[in-house]
Amino acid sequence: MGARTLALTSSLLASLLACGENPVSKLQAERQALLDASRPKAEFWSEVERKGTFAKEKRALDLEVAALQPKTLALQAETDLLVAALAQARATSEQTEAALAGNRAELARLEAEVAKRSATLAGFDARRTEAVRP
Repeated sequence: MGARTLALTSSLLASLLACGENPVSKLQAERQALLDASRPKAEFWSEVERKGTFAKEKRALDLEVAALQPKTLALQAETDLLVAALAQARATSEQTEAALAGNRAELARLEAEVAKRSATLAGFDARRTEAVRP
């Protein structure tokens, strides 16, 4: 843009000198118009530097994400397997609990039967003991 501005300024200066007018004020006005239409160099380069820093950080983060992606997929697969194993263990536990409840009920029934038969035997024993006594 500097060469273009220089060429434009040179052609304007040549045309003004040919007309016999004072070119300084018109050139200063043109210079001011160009400055108003463009950014100051310090602001421009600070913006370029900021965007460059942002691009480098983004590139570094993209590389980090790409490096973590296989680990994430592996952990997700492992998590899915563990969730499936947990669901199977819970189902087995529920079946075992149901069987255990049935076994406990059978145990209670058999203990009641043993108590009933023990009472019957105790009754027989008491009668036999009474019958043997004179």
